[in-house]
Parts: sequence; C-alpha cells; structure tokens
Amino acid sequence: MSNPTFGYLASLVTPLKTRVALHTADAGKVVEGKLVITHKDPYPVRVRIGVSTGGVLDFNPENYILYDYEIGEGESYESDTIYYGNNQTLVVWSTCASTTFVLHGQIKTDPTDTGFVAAAMLNPVKTNKTIYSVPTGEEALLSLFVANQSSSNARFRIAIVDSSVAPTVTSDQYIEYNQDLLPRVSYQRKDIKVRGDQSIIAYSDNPDVSISVYAKFNYSVVDTDFTIGGQLTVGGAAILQDTLEVRQTATLKETLNAEKEVTIGTDAVPANLTVKGDVAVGSVSIAQSTGNISTPGLLTANTIATSGDIVAGSNKVVLDGATGDINMQGQLTVAGGFGGDLNLLNNKVTNLADPAAATDAANRKYVDSKVVAFSIALG
Repeated sequence: MSNPTFGYLASLVTPLKTRVALHTADAGKVVEGKLVITHKDPYPVRVRIGVSTGGVLDFNPENYILYDYEIGEGESYESDTIYYGNNQTLVVWSTCASTTFVLHGQIKTDPTDTGFVAAAMLNPVKTNKTIYSVPTGEEALLSLFVANQSSSNARFRIAIVDSSVAPTVTSDQYIEYNQDLLPRVSYQRKDIKVRGDQSIIAYSDNPDVSISVYAKFNYSVVDTDFTIGGQLTVGGAAILQDTLEVRQTATLKETLNAEKEVTIGTDAVPANLTVKGDVAVGSVSIAQSTGNISTPGLLTANTIATSGDIVAGSNKVVLDGATGDINMQGQLTVAGGFGGDLNLLNNKVTNLADPAAATDAANRKYVDSKVVAFSIALG
C-alpha cells in the first residue's frame, strides 16, 4: 500500500544495531499510532524507539522514548500511543537483524506543533531543569518518556510549575518524586494536562537519564468527516476555516454576526430568504410589524414587488397598495414622455403654459384672448 493514512502505516525489518527511519510525518500532518515489535530470534532482543526532528543523522540520545527494552523469546511488544508530526521521524533500533517493527494508526491534518516538542539529558545531576513550557493561551496533553541509559540505578523527579518561577519547585508541585528507574528501563507518563505558561521541570541523580516530551494540543483538527446523531453544543467560539454546508434547517436562537457578505442561493440555484422577525443590516431595517424597509440611503433592485406601500423621500411618493394609485406631494418629471393616452378622470390640468407649437395644449387664458381678438377683428 502506498502512502496509507489509516490503519497500517509502515513496517520494516531492522539491520543489526543500526538506527533506521521507520516513518516520517509530512508537513502539517500529525501521526497518532502504536508500534508493534516482534522478532524471530531464539533469544531475547533489545530495542530502542525515538523521534527525531531532523532525520536519522541528527538524532540525539535524549530523543529516545524506549531505550534497550528487552523482548523475550516468543514475545512481542506494543507501545502506548505515540504521536509526532510536521517532518518529524520515528527512528527504531534493535540488537538483532530479524526484528520487525510495524506502525499502525492514523494521519491527521493539524496546523499546531503536535508531536515531539522537547528532550534533554538530566545533566548536571541533582539540578532542576526546565524541559518544556506550554505556549501562552494553549492547553496541551503531554506524554513524558524517561529512559535510564546507564548501567546503574537512577532516581528522578518531575514537577509542573508556573513558567515565571521555573525551575524553582516547591514540595507540593511534584507529580513524581524520587521514582526508581533500573538500568536500561524506560518510564512513561501520559495525558498530563498542562495549560499555557506552565513548565515541566525534571531532576535526576544519574547523568545518563533522558526525558522527552510529546504534546498534543486540545484543538487538533481531524481531517475526516464528523457525524453526530444528536445535538452539538459548543460552549465557546467556533471557528470554521472553510465552507459550512447546511443541508437541513438551521435554527439560530441568538445573534448572527457576519463580518463579510452573506449570500443566499447561487446563480444556478436561486433561493429565498425568509425572515419571521426584524432584520437590521447596518442602516437598513425591515420591520416585522409592517414589513416596511427603511434606509437613509439608496435602495437599488432590478425588481421591487410589495403588497404594501413603497415610500421614498419623506412620504413624497406613495403607491396605493389597493388601487395602484400614485400620490405625490412634489413634482412629477417624465423625461421620455407617456407611452399612451393621459386620462385625467374628469380632473383639471392647472398651471398650463401658453402653447408654442401647433401640437401644444392651450390653457383657457390663451383661448379667451384669441376669441376676443377674433371678435374685435370681425366687428
């Protein structure tokens, strides 16, 4: 299988006592998986597992999460969940040339720094050392791997303190205190909840004790479909990086704030917007009680259809919804003229100017003056 993202991810048989890269996470991706180790040898083997930020050549001894772990004849080993990401490499090693390493899990899209974040040898001894500080504003689940890489016993301590006072530790801040660690034995503590501006502090009486830290942030993004049969309740803000598609009814019981345009329908599939309450968009408002649209600016539309009044310019133009009559308090200017007869319904035409052309209408004053002049001429 090429480039799997779920289930089996990688496998290999290691050469003798040689570090090899089992799997590398792509940029912007995080791997969550478990490592299964088997061997065909008729005697115990020792294995090592680590994560490198720069490939096999840049691997540092403190990066081991499992160091010289012994797997007996006819036995196998499965690790706890290991996560690494963003070009980090899972590195393996064995004392035998017939040891099989199989990685299974899943690969997700994750823009955070999830994965291997810090490692150190606890040298000088008996000294508090700041291993990792969670960035401000973040919340992380941390996994700690402590490995005794020496041939003698060791003791170690781990504490969580505020970053502002690190590496100072008080007695009530230890989560492990003088934990015994036999030679070539590893210790794991996982799912430690640590918030921003808190630090992991470590201490040991053996300089060959290493500690590595893996962080998984709370808002890691899963790039697979998410289906929920019941209600989804989000206590805080929900940030969508891409399109939100709603295929059924969406009910909004609180305020909708839109910083950009809101589009209803598409060019190919137009859609209606139904609002059963008041709508206010900037300086435009639609009243629920009357259905009137109020705006201090211009209202532009290809077609305006309404069962109520269209009011513009402080009620200077009114369209009667029942009769279709237009009532105006100001002047009516028709630049292109009338396309048909003008029916005044037995009403007067007032303030008519004197005619200038042969086709102009004449007012009564103009007609009377002509009749008087004609009478004088006849007399």
